[in-house]
Amino acid sequence: MNNNFTKLSRRSVLQGLGVGTVLAAAPLRLGFAQGSTTMRFITAWEILLEQMHELNAIAGGHMADAGIEVEMTPGRGTSLAIQQVVADQADISRVGALDLIKASAAQDTELVSVGVSLQEGIFDVVSLQDKPINSPEEMRGKVIGVASIGGGTENMLNLMLSNAGVPVEEVERQAVGSSPGNVELLKQGRLDAFMPTVEGSMVLRRSGEPVHIWGADRFAPMPGGAIIVRRDYADANGDTVAAFMKAMHASAQELLVADPNDIVARVEEKFEISANEDRDFRVQALTIYNYMALSQGRENLLRNVPEVWASAVEQVAKAGIAEVADPESLYTNEFIDAAM
Repeated sequence: MNNNFTKLSRRSVLQGLGVGTVLAAAPLRLGFAQGSTTMRFITAWEILLEQMHELNAIAGGHMADAGIEVEMTPGRGTSLAIQQVVADQADISRVGALDLIKASAAQDTELVSVGVSLQEGIFDVVSLQDKPINSPEEMRGKVIGVASIGGGTENMLNLMLSNAGVPVEEVERQAVGSSPGNVELLKQGRLDAFMPTVEGSMVLRRSGEPVHIWGADRFAPMPGGAIIVRRDYADANGDTVAAFMKAMHASAQELLVADPNDIVARVEEKFEISANEDRDFRVQALTIYNYMALSQGRENLLRNVPEVWASAVEQVAKAGIAEVADPESLYTNEFIDAAM
């Protein structure tokens, strides 16, 4: 792997890449290695390309090699996925850092991030090229589309505004979902900007829409893929969690050096991915997610970076979203260290 890869900006990677629309996925359970230790993994949503670390760890045999059988179940939202872990209906999930911070502040069951698959958040800000919004400061008096009121995109919007010193009441928001089709609302003047996922932005670039795009992480840096378990589960099953992280690290390393077409083909044989079926779309999306996994440096691949978590907790508290007294209670690198 060329080390120059880590020097790419997310914007430069996005330019010239194209992806397709997000579709619905059928529920799926898949396991390996009869007699292995079983881990119940619930996704936040359907099976998505952003979960490629986990998908390749299963489809590529890394979990089986580590003696782990994974039962993967598509979820119906980050809140429900977290509650399934809390209620011991699932052992492990992957959510945004903001989701973990909110959950930790709201309930007594201690959750902990044992690794970070994406070191950046997955949301972008999209406006029109001829009416660009370049920063949170330029959102004053504007109408911003969010996926849902009170959800992850609105929380990210509030974080950006708080960091920029913009009162949240000075920015109107509308719940419009996260579809790239919201570009039509921009053209109609009903929105000044909206917040799709990274893949939604790639759809817009590929279709040639006249849009201006930047990552919300630019103004509110936040880990985008925290791998979470209950603290009591981790304490009681340390070897299992370490084996899981060993398989995840092997998968992440392979994603950086293998032919992405081979990776995508392998995963497609095992999973029904909720994304455009175009192979070029999927390969290019994998390139983006590889960059996001490396944005804190290759030495921090899958690791929790303390200063990033400390900054995230500070931002969330400043924005009045949630407060966690000790950022270090949210994460541990003991299992990735054991795996290595």
